[in-house]
Amino acid sequence: MKALFPIIALVGLALTIVPSMIHLFGNLDLKTTFNLMTAGMILWIIGGTPWLAFKKDELDKSTQDQI
Repeated sequence: MKALFPIIALVGLALTIVPSMIHLFGNLDLKTTFNLMTAGMILWIIGGTPWLAFKKDELDKSTQDQI
């Protein structure tokens, strides 16, 4: 399940970036752009939040960071 979150998050991130670029340089309707970017935003929130929550760095035991 942990491997699924990065995939969902990256697809969502791509859906927030790519449609705006296609609209800017290509021929994509504004309403379609908004719909794709909204879907990408929702996917990013669903996949990115747990994905980043699972990425906890270990503290270095040789320093006083753990205090």
